[in-house]
Amino acid sequence: MSDSRLLPTGSSPLEVAAAKACAEIEKTPVSIRELWNPDTCPANLLPWLAWSFSVDRWDDKWPEATKRAVIRDAYFIHCHKGTIGAIRRVVEPLGYLIEVREWWQLNEEPGTFRIVVGVLEQGITEEMYQELERLVADAKPASRHLTGLAISLSTTGNIFAGAGCYHGDVLTVYPYTPEAIIVGGDYFPASAIHLIDNLRVNA
Repeated sequence: MSDSRLLPTGSSPLEVAAAKACAEIEKTPVSIRELWNPDTCPANLLPWLAWSFSVDRWDDKWPEATKRAVIRDAYFIHCHKGTIGAIRRVVEPLGYLIEVREWWQLNEEPGTFRIVVGVLEQGITEEMYQELERLVADAKPASRHLTGLAISLSTTGNIFAGAGCYHGDVLTVYPYTPEAIIVGGDYFPASAIHLIDNLRVNA
């Protein structure tokens, strides 16, 4: 029987037993590919995966879907920091829509910009408002200064629209009148004269 242990032959029974117990760890299936994937990583390991991806902001109170989206977008954000795309990527996973208005669009002081955040129907708290300011400050260009963060509330609902159409025709019926019938054919006219003279001579 072959012995693959790396322990010396003079090892104590305790050391041998410990080596066997630790060797069982090798049989534990660990898929590195799944652990490093934000979509398949176990939920309890997401904070460590976020740390590995250098996520700037993290909150354990976020829904699991938000946490995975933040981790998924971390690489893009770090590659595009200082752009409007990066600002969108840090805000939209939280369930908000943003509109960036720069100074040249508003005729304001150069190097400034404003953001309008659409909170849809979920609303926003003071704590989340402060968090949005921090997220934008991390992703915005260093030469740009945020001068306004407005909140826009949008609601949705069902609109039931209907339409009706009343259509009629006035129809007058007259007796049937046949059209004039024209019949054609060949016509051969002819004439004859029968002339008789009676002559009487008296003596």
